[in-house]
Amino acid sequence: MLQLKSLTHLIALSRRLNYARAAEDLGISQSALTRSIQALEKQIGMRLFDRDRGGVALTPQGRQAVERCAVLLADAEDAERHLVLAAGAQAGHIRFGMAPLPASALLPQIISERLGAASEVTHEVMVRDSDALWDLLVSGEIEFFVTNEGFAYDSPRPRVETLGHFPVGGIVRAGHPLLIGADPNAKFPVIRSSWTGMALPASIQGRILGAPNVIEDFGSLAKIASTSDAIWFSSPYAVPIELSNGTLNELPGGDDDGPREVRIILYSLERRSQSPWARSIKDSLRGHIKKLAVKTPV
Repeated sequence: MLQLKSLTHLIALSRRLNYARAAEDLGISQSALTRSIQALEKQIGMRLFDRDRGGVALTPQGRQAVERCAVLLADAEDAERHLVLAAGAQAGHIRFGMAPLPASALLPQIISERLGAASEVTHEVMVRDSDALWDLLVSGEIEFFVTNEGFAYDSPRPRVETLGHFPVGGIVRAGHPLLIGADPNAKFPVIRSSWTGMALPASIQGRILGAPNVIEDFGSLAKIASTSDAIWFSSPYAVPIELSNGTLNELPGGDDDGPREVRIILYSLERRSQSPWARSIKDSLRGHIKKLAVKTPV
């Protein structure tokens, strides 16, 4: 089988048509280059260069060999470059999943950042509920997924890593009755993105009108909350713009609400090695959650 080093020597000599100059370009001795070309000619069974007192010239078959080998060498160099970039999470393809809540709060910033820093990495992100993401993980269709704590997984055993914490609570429109002293017996519809792992706080439980409405699209949830009296159980991290401009407001919590935050978890499979892309995204997610905690103190 042809060696890449031999092809490199062939291309270098074909460009210079001078052993001394080609050897200098390669950083080897002239005798080493001569032996390499002779060994290549012997291996393939034909003369590639004519040598005489007038210099070095490609034979007809040598010109054909150079054309083919230049393509092979370029492909090899491109493959090497791609592998080096992939090892540093700078090139490749990654498929992962996110539940609606962390996706709304983190995904735009993460992907925008990576499109600039790692433009040769393509991302394919599934935004689904946790049960659907678990099925995709087990089947090998995604490498990992991010959701809130409390997801009840089945076998196989996953790798469970905490990325940070999100505050949670009730979010309502400006001027909502609960913000201006509503009847203590008044009840309101509740909307949320998922049931998984997040129990409604006691202050909201006592205000529910009917069963909570589960809607996975955060854009729709924000519009519903801003145009109705529904109580949206979510995280302020998901709607920082609406909270800052006053379109939406956080409900004050009750004394018996218990913890008002939820862990954000990355699930992957223990038996599978994490790719460089997964490790890079995981670090980005942790960093952005810390930034959110600084920007949105709770």
